Amino acid sequence: MEGRVITMKRRNWFWGIFFLAAGFFVVASQLGGFVQLGFWSLAATVLLAAAFIGSLMDLNFFGILVSAALLYAIYQRPFNWPFVSVWLLLLTAVFLSTGFSFLFHGQVRRRWAGRKCCKGNFAGHGSTEEYVNGDEVSISESFNEVSKYLHAECLRQAHIASSFGKLNVYFDSVSLSPDGAEVFVDVSFGKMNLYLPRDWRVIDQVRTSAGAVENTIRGTSQAAGAPVLTLRGQVSFGSLELRSV
Repeated sequence: MEGRVITMKRRNWFWGIFFLAAGFFVVASQLGGFVQLGFWSLAATVLLAAAFIGSLMDLNFFGILVSAALLYAIYQRPFNWPFVSVWLLLLTAVFLSTGFSFLFHGQVRRRWAGRKCCKGNFAGHGSTEEYVNGDEVSISESFNEVSKYLHAECLRQAHIASSFGKLNVYFDSVSLSPDGAEVFVDVSFGKMNLYLPRDWRVIDQVRTSAGAVENTIRGTSQAAGAPVLTLRGQVSFGSLELRSV
């Protein structure tokens, strides 16, 4: 667990430095700092290439396209590429990444899961409260503030996604499979709160890309043989909070 926490902190540091540097590079590009390739151009290339590769491995469209846009901004003059304003490049990257995230949302979730999951019962968009039944469930909400109340006698797997909104999911009426359960989360440009029983053992393996994960139940006492819940997935430009019930 400690190793995963350290890894998560390193990722947060990386993305924090990335966006601070990106802001500097945007200003420098307007001042002519990247007209000729030099130290700063090469430093930017290394940082953006690392972000591009890391985002590509995670299939994070925002990281892929923003990194590519900034690289184009740096090299368009030295290589005589068609000139495009850096602001227009970034705006285009944001729009494209949002569109791709919606179009290929299911493929990204299956990439994490490694296999398809069976969907439980859940209503469409627009409801503020919803009860979800089943031992394998899938929930996806966008542009909403919704609360979901899960009920399962032997939960094995859940896929929970939220974008451009707030999603609260309550697990207090859930019993986990004796072999444990996996929950795959996908948070982008929004907030997700998971309310978990205090006596569960929670293994946090969520990745962050310019996002944050806050575990407020870490360190609570857990009896031997406590139910095990493994969290996987990704938080991009949003936040995930684990709370006890």
